[in-house]
Amino acid sequence: MKLFVLGVAAWLAVAPSGLSPGARADEPGKQANADAAKEFAAIQKDWTDAQMAFAKAYQEAKPDDRPQVMREQRPKPAAYADRCLKLAETHPDSPVAVEALGWVLTYARGTPQAKKAQPILKEKVAAITDLGQLQKTLALVPGSGLGDLAPQIAENARKHLDDPKAPALLMWVGSATLTGSTPELAKLYNDTVDLLVERFVERKELAPLPDWLRQDDDPAWAEKHLRRLADKNPSEQIKSQARFALALVLKNKDEAAQPEAEKLLEAAIADLSKETTQGPAEKRRLTQARKELADMKLHGLGKPAPEISAEDLEGKGFKLSDYKGKVVLLDFWGNW
Repeated sequence: MKLFVLGVAAWLAVAPSGLSPGARADEPGKQANADAAKEFAAIQKDWTDAQMAFAKAYQEAKPDDRPQVMREQRPKPAAYADRCLKLAETHPDSPVAVEALGWVLTYARGTPQAKKAQPILKEKVAAITDLGQLQKTLALVPGSGLGDLAPQIAENARKHLDDPKAPALLMWVGSATLTGSTPELAKLYNDTVDLLVERFVERKELAPLPDWLRQDDDPAWAEKHLRRLADKNPSEQIKSQARFALALVLKNKDEAAQPEAEKLLEAAIADLSKETTQGPAEKRRLTQARKELADMKLHGLGKPAPEISAEDLEGKGFKLSDYKGKVVLLDFWGNW
């Protein structure tokens, strides 16, 4: 290894001055990609540093001064988006150009720069037919804002379901259509999840799916897929996430589903409490599981309503339990 380093050093000592260190005269493309990567890393660092400086200034400011700090010192993503757009224009063939355009859509959403970046990024993505390259590219960009590309990518993946990259591409389609902004995209989301759970239920790429399903507006559909994930996926982490999501779906289903939901939450708490290396996501899930279980035991479907004591319009005291066995309409209101 030392001999190799010395050899490189000797070559650099006599290398033409017009080449950057590490570049070869016959590899201009690689050097351009390296330059683009270095430039994008600098943009990301500057953005992170600005965010940290703002957070520090905000925390240290007096409460009355914080609105001014927010107005004057909060980093403006548009300036960094301009740099990303320039990078993509200067290095249009570099993979980093796609990543830079994705940054604009993620952090500068709603700005003129994002409106400019979106069609450029769509054109780049739409031109890729190789599933491997497409998967690498989409891994760098958010699904949000590219929903109208989802049908094309879904069709491409469906034509090559035996390709190892197909599940990752279909998951990207799911992320791009998750909100179902149109009936067509909502249907594409449902069809994509159906396909993923039916054909690729054992794949690790499905890890985000339980979080998607627990928020779905069709609980019966979500329950069906969560049960299959919890039963068939070999990953204990995905199984645990699926069982936790299933518990939340069952919690709001009906009274008959309450015992199973309670058991699932208790199991989730036990599993998460045994985790030796808990990350932020696991800690949040453990906190939520404990909160949901406590709420279920007190306010779950079929549980007696908690006692309420108050005065009626005539100033006469009453308790909710006074009306046990009768139909009671509670009207909560207030003036602000």
